[in-house]
Amino acid sequence: MSAPTNTGRALAWAVPVLAEAAALGRSVAFAWWIGPDELGRAMMLALTVRLVEMASDVGADRLILQAPDGNSARLLADLHGAMLIRGIAGAAILVCLAPILAGLFADGPAWTSYALLAAVPLLRGAANLDFRRSERRFRYAPMALVEGGATLAMVVSILPASAMLGDHRAMLAALIAHAVACLGLSRLVATRAYRLRFSRASLRRIWRFGAPLAMNAVLLFLTFYADRLIVARAYDWATLALYGIALQLALLPAQIVGRAAASLVLPQLREVIRSGTLAEVWPRIVASHAALGLGLAAGFALIAPAAIALVYGDALRPDPALALVIGIAAGFRVLRTPFSQLAIASGRTGDPARANLLRSLALLPAAGFAAAGFPLVAIAAAAAAGEAGATLRAWLLARASLIRPTSQEAFA
Repeated sequence: MSAPTNTGRALAWAVPVLAEAAALGRSVAFAWWIGPDELGRAMMLALTVRLVEMASDVGADRLILQAPDGNSARLLADLHGAMLIRGIAGAAILVCLAPILAGLFADGPAWTSYALLAAVPLLRGAANLDFRRSERRFRYAPMALVEGGATLAMVVSILPASAMLGDHRAMLAALIAHAVACLGLSRLVATRAYRLRFSRASLRRIWRFGAPLAMNAVLLFLTFYADRLIVARAYDWATLALYGIALQLALLPAQIVGRAAASLVLPQLREVIRSGTLAEVWPRIVASHAALGLGLAAGFALIAPAAIALVYGDALRPDPALALVIGIAAGFRVLRTPFSQLAIASGRTGDPARANLLRSLALLPAAGFAAAGFPLVAIAAAAAAGEAGATLRAWLLARASLIRPTSQEAFA
């Protein structure tokens, strides 16, 4: 069985680390330059565009890695067609949502700011996905150039955007800079020319593979971001900034692990499932993620309050109970990562959504706690309970892939 080289592993980890570190640095910069209230509004812009992108995510990058014909020029053209449709649809949705969101949060961003977010999915939808194809052979340099370069472009834009705009609109400029760089770099590193192909058969195939992933992405939004919307409605913008920063820091390792696993673990799982050797590697994969999750929960509870106060200012310091509960939630999120990758590698793309449904149900008590005026720790506790339930459900669903051989039809 082929495997990534040490250099490949380093790149697969370095790119998500860079991306999450940049997102962290962006929030630190905005916290100091535009203040907690404006940071809360900026987070709302980022949440909005992230919702549209997650809800329309049909897993093009994962289909390239999982499908037997993932190396073919025809599939690449099919995926370009689907991604362009996705980008246009996402842009239209953001324009339509703009006045609604502006009215929902009276003192939040203006409708024009929400509407201008439409540029982000439109630009990303026109990217050349050829750089993803290299990951089938455990070559990660093209991915590192595209994603790492786009992240650096976003970082470079933060200071001039903050200086020129001076408020939450600086987030809009940073997001668009990232999308522009992603589009340009994807075309620059591609070895295959950008080509579009539209056919009903190919779109149906992509939809069958990606629709469960899109549903899971919606649930992930509900689990990952909707509690921040609850906080935004029940409290003030500064409280949203405090809660959002704590969540961002706690879930940063989970985001890194998830993105690295998509590049490293998913291709390996695809091969061991087909060769019938899954049982040999699976315990090691789960044990490593369990250790990471436990270390994250303990480390965040001990370090986060003082570290956040030092970096962001004392006004954004979470209390110890809040840090502990958020850390536990993030630990369960890390533990769930290999089960999600196994489901995708097995062609059971609906399993992650089935698991995350339990996490989304935790929003009901969270909303009730917020309406009743409970402290933030109560909302975080509901999130932690939901993460634990979703992880248990993912483990139960994974037994189907572990016990029964996967049909080759799952890879068609």
